Parts: sequence; structure tokens; C-alpha cells
Amino acid sequence: MARLDKPANLQKITTLGNDINGLIGFRFNVVRLYVGVMLVLAAFIVWSGIRTAEQTQQYHQDYKTLQDMKKQERMLKVEHQRLLIEQQTFSATPQIASRAVTELGMFSPALSDKIIVQPAATNNQGAAQ
Repeated sequence: MARLDKPANLQKITTLGNDINGLIGFRFNVVRLYVGVMLVLAAFIVWSGIRTAEQTQQYHQDYKTLQDMKKQERMLKVEHQRLLIEQQTFSATPQIASRAVTELGMFSPALSDKIIVQPAATNNQGAAQ
């Protein structure tokens, strides 16, 4: 009978070994799944950090561009004001002329009233010849 017990024990050990191998295999699959999930999460964290840095850099570039445009706008406003003053100055000239004629009785001289003055020839030129 002892010989009959041996194969039964051997069968129990083999069955137990298969159960342990199955359990270890199952645990190994769970660990592999856990490691895979952790790797995906780590990759996502790295990717989101890179995207955040890129967006921050883009924000700084856009802000600098905005400040440059505001500075340019201020300069253009100053130039616009200067041109408006210049335009008003030139548009005032006809008004001055019309007031001079109407209020002060001034007029533009006729051609016969104009005298052209030329410098006289100097004696040094004649002596040099």
C-alpha cells in the first residue's frame, strides 16, 4: 500500500506545483500590468511637463510682442498728434492771409511795385583783370 500512496502524493505535489505556477504567473501578469500603467503615467507626466514649459515660453514671447506693439502704438500716437498740429498750422495759413486782407487792408504787391536788388560788382574783380 505504501507504493500506492506515493503516486497519490506525487500527484498532489504536481497539482500543488501547477497551482503555485499559476498563482505566480497570475501575480507576474498583474505586476507587468502595474509596471505598464506606471510607465504610461510617467510618460504622461513628462509629456505634460514639456507642454507646460512650451506654453510658458510661448506666453512670454507673446507678452514681449504685446509690449513692443504697445510701445509702437504710443510712438505712433505721438507722431499722429505731431502731424495733426502740423496740419492745423498749414491750414491756418490761408486764414491768416484772408484776415490780413479783410481786417488790416493788406494786399499782395503788383509786379510794378516789386524791386529786385542785386549786389553791385566790386572793384576787386576789375583790378584783378
